[in-house]
Amino acid sequence: MNDFSAFADLMKQFIELFDTLIPIEQDKLDATVKNRVAIVEDFMHKEQAAVMRLRGLEQKREAEQKRLGLEGCTFRQILEKIPDTDAAMLKPLFDRIDGQIRSLQSLNGTIRDAIEVNLRVIELNLTGDPAGKATYSAAGQKTENGNNKHFSSRSI
Repeated sequence: MNDFSAFADLMKQFIELFDTLIPIEQDKLDATVKNRVAIVEDFMHKEQAAVMRLRGLEQKREAEQKRLGLEGCTFRQILEKIPDTDAAMLKPLFDRIDGQIRSLQSLNGTIRDAIEVNLRVIELNLTGDPAGKATYSAAGQKTENGNNKHFSSRSI
């Protein structure tokens, strides 16, 4: 009979890591949207440290699964193969990790999209392309930025 307490402790370490990584990713997204490049770089350094820790935890997880005779199994497969009492202990941990991973994937996709938009704007500005410089009047007519007054410049 296998003792799954060490594996459960390892899963708790993953949860703690993701609990610190998710706010970093959210702050990185906020900085990306606001074009705060230096702040994005700082968050990337924090992210790199977390990724190194994640790699270490992954190696421990693989070794622990091998020790338990569950090498190469997914969390779902582990729950199917182990006694119900152990599965009851691990399932909430697996569910929490699954939710955290989904949050991270969503944040990373949004960050990637925001960075791509920012890079596209930079490319357009560097090439002198007027795309993105046009605005639209209240009637929906396309105007160039220098040709109409900004709403804040009008007298009230």
